[in-house]
Amino acid sequence: MACWKWSRTKQITQYNPWNELQKRIKVPPKQSPEPFSKDEIIKIIESFQTNKHYKHYTNYVQFIFATGVRTGEAIGLRWKHISNDFYTIWIGESITRGVHKSTKTNKTRIIPVNDKLKKLLQSIKPGDAKPDDLVFTSPGGNAIDDHNFSQRAWKKCLDQAGVEHRKPYNTRHTFISHCLEAGMNPVVVAEITGHDVQTLYENYAGVVCSKPTLPELF
Repeated sequence: MACWKWSRTKQITQYNPWNELQKRIKVPPKQSPEPFSKDEIIKIIESFQTNKHYKHYTNYVQFIFATGVRTGEAIGLRWKHISNDFYTIWIGESITRGVHKSTKTNKTRIIPVNDKLKKLLQSIKPGDAKPDDLVFTSPGGNAIDDHNFSQRAWKKCLDQAGVEHRKPYNTRHTFISHCLEAGMNPVVVAEITGHDVQTLYENYAGVVCSKPTLPELF
C-alpha cells in the first residue's frame, strides 16, 4: 500500500488499485481489556513487594500505575526530568528494547506529581544520583527490558496475586479510566497522558459519559 502511494507522489503510476480494496475491508473492532480495579492494583504492588526475585521492580510498578505513562516513557525517565521540588515530571524520552527515542507522539508534556508519588520519588533517589541516570533500572543497573519484564516479573507477580493477566501497558488504560471516573476533566487527563482529546473521547466515551450532569446556570 505504501509503495503505491509513493509511486503516485512520484507520478510513476496514475492509479492505486489498493484504494477500492481498502474501502471494502472492514476490520472488526477490538474490545479493550478491563482496567485493573483499585483492589487489583494493591494486590499487584503487594505481590512485587513480597516476591524475592522481582521486589526490585516495585517502585517502577507503582510509578506506571500512578502516572499512566507509557512503559517506554517510564523506562526512559531520568532524574533530570524530575523537578528539584519533585512536583513535576517532564516526559519527552522513551526507551523500548534498549532503543532510545522520543515519545510516541513526538511531543513533550509535563505531569503533575501528588504527595504520595513525591514521597516515593524522594525515597528512591540516590544521594549521588547524576542528572542523566535512569530513575528505574533492571537489578543489574541497566535500562529495563520491557519484554523481559512483561514475560517474567509481571506475569509471575500477577499469577501470585491471583489477578487476571493483562499486559503492563494496561496500567495506562487503568490510570485514565480511574481519572475519568473520579470526575477529572477529560481535556486535563488527555494533557497529562499525551493523548489526543478526540482519541480519548472515542476510546473512553463510556467512562466520560457514565454520569452526565447538567450545569446549574442560575
